[in-house]
Amino acid sequence: MSHGNDDGGAGGPLRHVRRRDVLASLGGAGLAGLAGCSGSGDGTETADGAGETETDTSVPTTTTPTEAPEDATRSVGGTYTSVVSSDAESLNWLSIADNTSGAYIGLCLDGAWAIDPNQEVFPLWAEPSTDDGRVYEISLRENLQWGAGYGQMTAEDWVYMIQSTFQADENWSGYAATDDWFATNPETGQREPIPVEKTGTYTFEVSLFEVEPSWPFTPAMWGQECLPKGLLEQYAESQDVEGLKQDEEVQTLAYAGNLGPYSYENWQRESQFVATRNDDYYVRELDELGDAWREAPYFDRYVYRVIKEESARLGALEAGEVTDAGIPPNKASRFRSMDGVDLVVQPQPYVTVLAYNMRANGWTPFRRKAVRQALAHAVDKQALAEGVYRGFAEVAQTMQPKWSKWYGGDRITNYGVDDNYGTEVTMSALESALSDTEYEYDGERLVDGDGEQVTLSLYFDQGQETEKTTAEFVAQEFGRNAGIDVRLESTSSFIPKFAQNSPPEGTEPEWSAGAFNGGPRDVSTSAEQWDMSVNLGFNTYPYTPSSSKGFFETRGTINYYGYVPEADIASRYEEASRTIDEAERRELFRQAFGLINDEQPFGFLVMSSDIIGHQDRLVGPVPDFASGWNFQTYYFEDQ
Repeated sequence: MSHGNDDGGAGGPLRHVRRRDVLASLGGAGLAGLAGCSGSGDGTETADGAGETETDTSVPTTTTPTEAPEDATRSVGGTYTSVVSSDAESLNWLSIADNTSGAYIGLCLDGAWAIDPNQEVFPLWAEPSTDDGRVYEISLRENLQWGAGYGQMTAEDWVYMIQSTFQADENWSGYAATDDWFATNPETGQREPIPVEKTGTYTFEVSLFEVEPSWPFTPAMWGQECLPKGLLEQYAESQDVEGLKQDEEVQTLAYAGNLGPYSYENWQRESQFVATRNDDYYVRELDELGDAWREAPYFDRYVYRVIKEESARLGALEAGEVTDAGIPPNKASRFRSMDGVDLVVQPQPYVTVLAYNMRANGWTPFRRKAVRQALAHAVDKQALAEGVYRGFAEVAQTMQPKWSKWYGGDRITNYGVDDNYGTEVTMSALESALSDTEYEYDGERLVDGDGEQVTLSLYFDQGQETEKTTAEFVAQEFGRNAGIDVRLESTSSFIPKFAQNSPPEGTEPEWSAGAFNGGPRDVSTSAEQWDMSVNLGFNTYPYTPSSSKGFFETRGTINYYGYVPEADIASRYEEASRTIDEAERRELFRQAFGLINDEQPFGFLVMSSDIIGHQDRLVGPVPDFASGWNFQTYYFEDQ
């Protein structure tokens, strides 16, 4: 799992972020890691993904249980204390949007299944299977018990919840991911609820309209929580969202029963959340999970403390008052040499991008691929990764991390490094790209038809130091290598002011207020002019790369910047998502990411990592993207 590097998120190796937050498309660029862990860190394969070719459609599950080191002594005891910078909103997982709420809830509810470091499904409450990559049978374990007298968890609970809540005519509950349970039916051309049917006491089927071999890795069921039908139906039938929010069993997680490693003890608002070891935790009956799970969890209590100031959080870690805390890059060297503290560096799925406004209120040359390619030579990405991010970031070139098996490999041009970086290559390419326009070079300055140097705005988030420094670095590089003057602008509200659109009068009905898709690029998403931005990091979705399709469609769901692709990137995404053969799917995604690298719809800068400091007696966290998937098995070695 991922962990917050600085202020804003639930820190630590045991951060239980719901996959709803995990797979969010957008995140503050300076806080990219805070949004979660929708990715894969397969440490066994090469960067180009060689050596793996699957052709069957069965869903892989783990075959090697997680075990402690041979010389380790695993025993129960102690209190795990983590820190968050802000308190949770609610314990009603249907309506929450913040990471801290997900962290608290995740202590008491496991969810359907996890994804391990081998990119395999690890069954918790349930296990998916399929014969054709379209119809998935979900099999529940038979030892799952609700609390508060609701009895055994059955397929009826799941089917009722999905149909009455996720697929309700009106989203009465405020559930943020209803789109996961709707799709376009190719027979009707209409967007319809995905059919879900109970097939047995502990089994139900999800019948997708089209083949989707990666469905178990999408947000729909990965880590999905559930509510008992007996609790939910009293509110669903009357669509009483306020009653559900105020229900005491919901707000104390009393219904959780044996479904999670810990049980709710108390919640002192703006101070701390406390959970105690669940004596009835269902995994202890599952011998197939191996010895590591036999007595899980291994802490008597789990506490989240609310500490708003970064300096106070770091001081608490240094003093041994907390088990873990996120470390900002500029503090990492101090903690690396500190006795009693270990650092774990974990890659994250968010790419820091330089977004170009290609709409009516942006700089028009951004619409030219050749201009965007030229500007890709202007920023020294390696210096950015090593300087601003203190070496805790990797150079980015396309919409996948290099460690992903979907990465384009030899289809990728490495912009901003070696011979593809510098003044000469940037100005030469930019001069050629603008040769038929009013723009030209006057010495080392790019000027317009009036002889005035081109000046562009660059927005960053107010209060985010790493983001501010990134913006300053980009501005310096554009001035030196492209001859463009960059004016820095800070904002605390980039999304509502610039990214979300307000539909103009008389426009097409598909426009919706607050959407990120700004429609045709000859109109603007915002009244105020902007040219460039480093405010938002984009999720590359290493588990389900087709999920990023909306970034690269003219009418895509995230295309607030007005990108119009020259190549048909979307069709490769669509074909790949329906292709069962793993090798074919990999090739299609490589083609797509090669085209994205070629078109440079935005400037790819770096992909940063989370830095977690924890007490060195803690055993469990590893330097892998999937670290935290088995948090239930972590322990203190001196117990």
